[in-house]
Amino acid sequence: MNETNPSKTIRKAFSSTSSSRRSSSSNSSNSSNSSSNVGPSVHEEHQSEELGVAHQPEEEQDHQSEEEPLFEEAAAQASSTRTNSAGDDGPSTGGAAAGGSGSGTPVTDFYRGATVLITGGTGFVGKVLTEKLLRSFGLRKIYMLIRSKDNMSVQERLQGFFNESIFNRMREESPHLLAKVHPIRADYSAIDLDIDAADRAMLSSEVQIVFNVVASVKFNEKLSDAIDINVLGTKKILDLAMEMKQLKSFVHISTLYCNCNRKFINEQVYENEIGYEKIIQIYRTFDDETLEKMRHCLIGQMPNTYTMTKKCAENLVNHRALHMPAGIFRPPIVMSTYKDPFPGWTDNLYGPSGLCTWSARGLVRCIYGTAKCKANMVPADYVVNAMIATAWDIARRFKISATETDSKSELPVYNYVSDVNNITWGEYMRLSRNGFHEPFDKALWCFSYVIIPSKPLHCAIAFFLHNIPAYILDLIAMVTGQKRIYVKAYRKISRIIDMMAWFGLKEWKFSHRNIDELNELLPRGERTVLQFNIATINWSEYFRSYLSGIRRYFFKDNANDNKLQQRKTIYRRMLFLHTLLKTTFGLSLIMCMLKIYLRIFKIMPKIAL
Repeated sequence: MNETNPSKTIRKAFSSTSSSRRSSSSNSSNSSNSSSNVGPSVHEEHQSEELGVAHQPEEEQDHQSEEEPLFEEAAAQASSTRTNSAGDDGPSTGGAAAGGSGSGTPVTDFYRGATVLITGGTGFVGKVLTEKLLRSFGLRKIYMLIRSKDNMSVQERLQGFFNESIFNRMREESPHLLAKVHPIRADYSAIDLDIDAADRAMLSSEVQIVFNVVASVKFNEKLSDAIDINVLGTKKILDLAMEMKQLKSFVHISTLYCNCNRKFINEQVYENEIGYEKIIQIYRTFDDETLEKMRHCLIGQMPNTYTMTKKCAENLVNHRALHMPAGIFRPPIVMSTYKDPFPGWTDNLYGPSGLCTWSARGLVRCIYGTAKCKANMVPADYVVNAMIATAWDIARRFKISATETDSKSELPVYNYVSDVNNITWGEYMRLSRNGFHEPFDKALWCFSYVIIPSKPLHCAIAFFLHNIPAYILDLIAMVTGQKRIYVKAYRKISRIIDMMAWFGLKEWKFSHRNIDELNELLPRGERTVLQFNIATINWSEYFRSYLSGIRRYFFKDNANDNKLQQRKTIYRRMLFLHTLLKTTFGLSLIMCMLKIYLRIFKIMPKIAL
């Protein structure tokens, strides 16, 4: 299949307010058969798949000097646009463009009776998205691409999917809504996804809205696997979307960190130094072992394969979906739910959730990072609400662009982040204590940690707080005839801390006017259903159910009040012992320093004489 990209064209975002322009060069490449493996993903333990190589072409130097005024101009444009949108026309004017009516519920009207395709629906974000769409909007149908796995058919996997705790409320109140979800067997390693011909024809004729959520989120994923799922997988989904006769909106879910090699990140797609076509060609030419040897060369300045391949996928979507109603949504670190459908739901320990949980159980006491850096994290229900609204806005912008004379357009990009109410890593760890009204079972020690920005100092302190206790615990396990696990566990934890540190030591400046404008466009009535304004999050309230949600929904720990009371008693004893040891150690250290000082004070006069 031939892939041709626009060459050297000046393209303008089909945003009603965007004025960013850039020229993109492209070349055509032949796509042959691809063998596939499981690809990487996006959050916790692994991050290494985005850009083909570090992106430091000519525009990098220009942006370093120009991006500050660029952000000032963008802010002025956003302010002006919000003023206009709140004027005589009101927010429902924009809704009429996309929803086809001037009602006060343009997003609801847009989804009413619609058929939606979700890829990656069985993942964390996909589950929250599916539940929200079914419960809050009058959809006709949801198609979900599902792989056969562990000798289970797609129907069996879908049934297990509905048994997840996030659907408890729906199973009790509206079980008939679950019948709207239809599984479609797909194989992401096949050239055409190996979708049955009848199913493919059905998708092509019925689907109106596509959420491309599927991705591999392992930071340390093999390069071949990362390219296979995050780049080639996106290409195959996009090819399928191009066949859809009623397509109104295609939302590609990327990541806020896909351009993390830059200091200032605008709402635009930044070109790779090595284009996605060449990355695909390299993937198809070399075996996995050779690709791993080329890993550092291809990743360049990107921290891992995840961010590198997600950036390649953005370029692919921006080039190939140029004349489609498509857009790119960049979520930050996605955390457990805030309120919808209920507080604290999660099914994973990705990224900071793992480190915080291990700290709460007494395993991690030394974290490599900067406490004052912004964490850029948002609850999953807010992320999903923003995605749902983004799909409507993409359709609205595409209709507006159809009336413009410019034939070439850049896809709209949504950086879902805010400068307001964006907590730091230090605040994240401190607020996590709010959930200690329901302690974890079998905690090794109390919740005590230190965040250190210096690598040598972190290594030295980690040796005493992590390595030595691990050897002691394994020695006790050996003597008592138990399995030795702690040294191995701490080595893994150390690798994860180092991978996470790349993001915990840095800060970025993001433009987010498209998200701000979208929030202003929504009528007040729909903001209650699709609340995604980060400024409205009460973080103290959120963290009240954060760790308890991990305990209840991830660890499946439904302890009763008596057990929780016993754990509180044990935790208070450990906290008392911890305070006693700290005080004793501190006093001993002070006494040692004082003795050394007095000795030096006695010697100094003799030296002077």
